[in-house]
Amino acid sequence: MKLDRPEFEGATHGRLGGAAVRVCVREAVRKYLGIWLGEHPERGMAVTGRIARGIH
Repeated sequence: MKLDRPEFEGATHGRLGGAAVRVCVREAVRKYLGIWLGEHPERGMAVTGRIARGIH
């Protein structure tokens, strides 16, 4: 992803942030995580089960 005006956050400005980054990351995670879950249903159930139970 290339941003015309990147926004950095934090005291040292070491973390890229901003609405454009959040939208891009959210869409990419939704798309590729959905694909992975579809291709690995048993592992996906294990992962989502752990998330639902709050176990890391």
